[in-house]
Amino acid sequence: MKSILLTTTALVAFASAAAADGHASISFSGNTEIGFNDTNINVLPTDDNDSEDGFYWNTDIDVTMTAELDNGLTASTSFEIDVVGDPANSATLSSDEWVTSIEGEGFGVFIGDTEFAAITRWASAGDMEADSFSEADGENVIRADADIAGFGVSVSAVITDAAQVYVSDTNGENVDQMSAGIAGDLGMFSFALAYQEEASATFAPVAAAANGDYVANEVLGVSAGVSVAGADITVAFAERTGIAPEEDATSIGAQVAYPFGPVTVTGYFVAEEGTDGTEEDPNFGIAVAYADGPIAVDLDFDDDQGTTKIGLDGSYDVGNGLTVLAGYYTQDNEDGSDYADEFYVAGTYDLGGGAELLVSYAEGDDNTDDEIGGPDYQIGTTVEVSFAF
Repeated sequence: MKSILLTTTALVAFASAAAADGHASISFSGNTEIGFNDTNINVLPTDDNDSEDGFYWNTDIDVTMTAELDNGLTASTSFEIDVVGDPANSATLSSDEWVTSIEGEGFGVFIGDTEFAAITRWASAGDMEADSFSEADGENVIRADADIAGFGVSVSAVITDAAQVYVSDTNGENVDQMSAGIAGDLGMFSFALAYQEEASATFAPVAAAANGDYVANEVLGVSAGVSVAGADITVAFAERTGIAPEEDATSIGAQVAYPFGPVTVTGYFVAEEGTDGTEEDPNFGIAVAYADGPIAVDLDFDDDQGTTKIGLDGSYDVGNGLTVLAGYYTQDNEDGSDYADEFYVAGTYDLGGGAELLVSYAEGDDNTDDEIGGPDYQIGTTVEVSFAF
């Protein structure tokens, strides 16, 4: 969405307006982070990389405004205010993640930084290459949801790309890439059907450059699931066609998840076509999750188009607010190129009242990765205090 500047006076005015009408309300929540990282990161912080160097701080305020209309509908607007991002911009307030909705019994209409219809309803069977439905990350989208005969139905279209370029400025139309999805249950079975049309030739390159989660291709997916003897089984088919850089591809996959007491084992296998040149390597993997009392461990093994990935994350709740965490990640690249293994150790301490202390140390690929392990820690030593309000 487009960034806007707000003043304290404006916020007070909003709150006063809400207080004057018993059918309307405004709620505020927020968080503050103050920290220090000792590593000279090779990349500067961006929207896609949160690496820091030295002292850093940030405060966000989440605002939700809600009004009950006379006809039984509920109108709502939510957005996030970035109060302090860095010293150069600390005197300004900017907002993002703006979404406005009108909702009633069994339906809703959403506009802003909200998810596309296809990905909202889609259920995959493991790591499928061809089910590359566009995922919202800064685009402005209009989406309608409805419950029809027990099925969840969604339809959407994109209004602007992540760079805030209007569709009408690039292809002459008001919207682009229609997307639809339906999901529900039929007796003991569940199903999902999702589709997105190919984006217009003029709009797609702009969107793809601004946001890697936006895929310009036409994509169709069908999946079904069933629970048998405690096991959750999902089978799915996906097909991607259309324009470069994504090639035409199909994926057929099956996934099974089964709990054994505190352990849940999930395995999947996906046959791929058109996703890896002439070799057509499949995707397959297994995940083991253990959670019992103070101990939680997640072990993942994946073979993604011939590239082997192994990840291990664990945590132990010591008690009295202290939790220790550790993890390790390695990757064997199909092309034989080197990969620097990642690992981290960390501790969090609950200071009470929504405050928490984090101390972590992490190593990764050439000091350029800002998301080490499952908790997404920064490279090097980090000491951070966070406050939730």
